[in-house]
Amino acid sequence: MPATRLPDAYARFRHEDPVVRVAMPSGDPTYLITRYEDARLVLTDPRFSRSLELAGLRLGAVGIADHLLLSTLANMDRPEHPRLRRVVAPAFSRDRVERLRPRIREVTARHLDRLAELPPPVDLAEALCSRLPAAVLLEYLGIPLSDRQDLLHWTKVLTDLSGHTQEEVDEARGLLHRHLKEVIAERRRHPGDDVLTALSRCCYEDDGITELELEALAMFLLIGGLHTVVYQLGLIVVALLLCPERAAELAAADEPEPCVEELLRYTNAVESSLLRITTEEVEIAGVTIPAGSAVLPAIPAANHDPARFACPETIDFTRSATGHLTFGHGMHRCLGAPISRLMLNVIVPELFRRLPDLRLAVPAEELRWLPDRLLTGYASIPVTWSGPDADADAGTREARVASDAR
Repeated sequence: MPATRLPDAYARFRHEDPVVRVAMPSGDPTYLITRYEDARLVLTDPRFSRSLELAGLRLGAVGIADHLLLSTLANMDRPEHPRLRRVVAPAFSRDRVERLRPRIREVTARHLDRLAELPPPVDLAEALCSRLPAAVLLEYLGIPLSDRQDLLHWTKVLTDLSGHTQEEVDEARGLLHRHLKEVIAERRRHPGDDVLTALSRCCYEDDGITELELEALAMFLLIGGLHTVVYQLGLIVVALLLCPERAAELAAADEPEPCVEELLRYTNAVESSLLRITTEEVEIAGVTIPAGSAVLPAIPAANHDPARFACPETIDFTRSATGHLTFGHGMHRCLGAPISRLMLNVIVPELFRRLPDLRLAVPAEELRWLPDRLLTGYASIPVTWSGPDADADAGTREARVASDAR
């Protein structure tokens, strides 16, 4: 089943049981929220807390791994969250990100040149989706591109809900943490025009961030940022390959932003928002949720709620998809949304301009969806195309892949 199609249970839940008690992969019970307005409420109402202290963690009684968790923006409420977000927000502002557009176009053109020289069929997930966003994001953060493979592996382990032992998860977290400490130290020795350099300077300002908060933020940006855009890009491309009329429309668009917003609504690499804990008894859709309960907004279900988006299973570039919840909403909305949006607005239209007859090399039903992950997408995306580049030899392919890996 393509990942752009939602489980039938979501529609049933929205209609019959919009607040349903389910079990997490860990076995812990939670309340799943499937309607748009209800999910939006959970994302904004202070009675639904992101503080991990409510989930049993306390500073002073945990190890370094949990200290890092407690120190991330995603796991803070007021007053800590507004303080930290105010300090770091300038590094992620739309104006700062927009200055990257020429560089993203340059990196995109180079990767598409390499892709076009490969003999099809090609696994687009490996040849483009995992490489191009990583190249942009790592440069933006100030992390060497040569670290890409290790970072993808460590962050993949940390977002896999069932495929690794606790020892493997702890090892990946420790390796990632140590590596980022080294990168931060290098950015201090050799500052650049990048996010980690900017955030490092905040440690020495009044009301700035602590060293632990800096390290936690760097980890969170990588864990969430790398795979979110990698998988989201793949989902969007497949959605367009299954609807070639929309692909052609996007390629011809002078302003692709509204189209990309609709594609962000339609596809979701994020299966749910981050877990919330109720600070008091709350009623949603006639269901009383006790204080101290776990609550999980199902973002794909909310984004496909026909009460908010008419004919939600259709990609409609004429609709206003503003208000989708793919990047969250409220205080905890995604800090990296501007860079993610910009990458997708540059990469996706340009891909279909360069390869207008790009198509799946296998039936859509054979695409394998990565299960049991905080972030999900396709394991591989076999594609093909026609044209003069289709006759390139395998040696060229291997050389280009090796060059890109460097």
